[in-house]
Amino acid sequence: MSKEKKKVFITGISSGIGQSLAVKLVKDGHQVWGLARRKDSLEELQKNLGDKLTVSVCDTANAGETEKVAMEMREKNFMPDVVVLNAAINPQDVQDGLHFENLQQTFRTNLEGSLFWVSELLPGFLKKRQGLFIGISSTSALRPSKNEIAYPSTKAALSMAFRGLRLNFQKSGVGFSTVHFGPIATQMWRGKVNFLVPSADQAAQFIISTFHKTPSSYFFPLFSTSFLRLTNLLPDKLFSFLSSLLKNKNGK
Repeated sequence: MSKEKKKVFITGISSGIGQSLAVKLVKDGHQVWGLARRKDSLEELQKNLGDKLTVSVCDTANAGETEKVAMEMREKNFMPDVVVLNAAINPQDVQDGLHFENLQQTFRTNLEGSLFWVSELLPGFLKKRQGLFIGISSTSALRPSKNEIAYPSTKAALSMAFRGLRLNFQKSGVGFSTVHFGPIATQMWRGKVNFLVPSADQAAQFIISTFHKTPSSYFFPLFSTSFLRLTNLLPDKLFSFLSSLLKNKNGK
C-alpha cells in the first residue's frame, strides 16, 4: 500500500480475515472503523489497537443496527476511502429438510448486509468521484455445496452484484472489486489445513494488495482457486465426492 494513510471501513472484524485485516491496517497507521456482532472480541481489539480503531457492535443482518451505525458514522464525519464487506456466516441449512430461518439469516448477513453499505456510502463516493468497495466472495460461488444452500448462493449473488456495479459505475471514479477466496485457515474452513491453505494474515495481505489495483475480480490463493475454476467442467456429484476427500474425518 502507498504511504498515504486511508480511512477503511470493514465488516466482520471479530475473527479470521477481518480481524487480521484490521490489525494490519491499524499497525500501518490507517484509520479503521470495524463492525462485528461479538462485543467481547471488539473490546479486546480496541484495547490492543488503540484510537486508530473505532468499533461498533452490529449484526449486519439487522437493518436497525446497521442504520444506527451509519448515522453514527455521519455524525462523526467518517467517510471511508475503502470499504471491505467481509462479514459472513455459513450455517448448515439443508439436511433432513430446508431450514428456512438459517437460510434467511445467511442471505440477510452475507448479501443484504453487504449491499446496504454500498447503498449507504455510494452517494458520498460518487460526489467526491473516488472510493473503493471490496466484496469478499468465495470460490463456493462457483459450485453448490453439501449441507449449505444459502452460503454459495449468497456469494454467487454478491459476485454478480459487484460485476453489475462495476459495469454501471465504471466511469464514476468509484471502484468495485471482488476477492474470491479459496480455502483459508479460519473457522469457516471445515477441511484439512496444509501448505495449500494460507493463513488469515496472508488473505488479509492479499486484500490490501488490491487497494491500488484496477477494480476487478480477484482470486486467492492462485493454485487452489485456479484448480477449482477448472473443475467447473465436472458434474456437481463428482466434484462433491472429490472435495469430500479434503474434509476431516469428523466432517469439519
